[in-house]
Amino acid sequence: MKFINYVAYTDDREKLAAHAPDHQRYMKSLLDAGKLSLGGPFSDGSGGLIIYEVATKEEAEALRDQDPFAISCVFVRSEIKPWLLLAINPVLVTQD
Repeated sequence: MKFINYVAYTDDREKLAAHAPDHQRYMKSLLDAGKLSLGGPFSDGSGGLIIYEVATKEEAEALRDQDPFAISCVFVRSEIKPWLLLAINPVLVTQD
């Protein structure tokens, strides 16, 4: 099942930049493990969207809690909700 994690980042850009490499490595590890459907930051730098592929909300919360951005308090707010994907256009879902 897919769970969306809608996160808001700290306003401390130095903290965000300091922990971004570890966060990116963590996201890559989730992708490689089949636990990340997609994710990325908002273009205004205020936060991001992460879509986990896990069985339970508790597992999604555990993945969030292990994220270097969560550990270092770059995430100042996080909301995890189950999500049902009803449609997708693979032509439009590309990595910029």
